[in-house]
Amino acid sequence: MPQSRKRPGHHEYKTPADIPPSQRVKGRVLWAILCTVFALLIAYFGAGANYVVLLIAGVLGAVIGYAIGRAMEKDA
Repeated sequence: MPQSRKRPGHHEYKTPADIPPSQRVKGRVLWAILCTVFALLIAYFGAGANYVVLLIAGVLGAVIGYAIGRAMEKDA
C-alpha cells in the first residue's frame, strides 16, 4: 500500500493551539483598536481636524492592527 501523503482525505496531525479561539479573536480586535487609536492620534497631530485624513488613518490603522494580531496569533 502506498505511503503517499498527497492522497485525498489525508490530514496531517495538528497539535491543538495553546490559546483558546475566543482569546485569539480578542487579540485581533485588541490590536486593531490599539493601532486605530495610535493612527488617529498621529493623524490628528499631523493634519489637524481634517476628517478625510482622520478617516483614512483610522481605516489603515485598523487594517494594520488586524494584520498584526492575526500574524501574532498564527505564531502562537
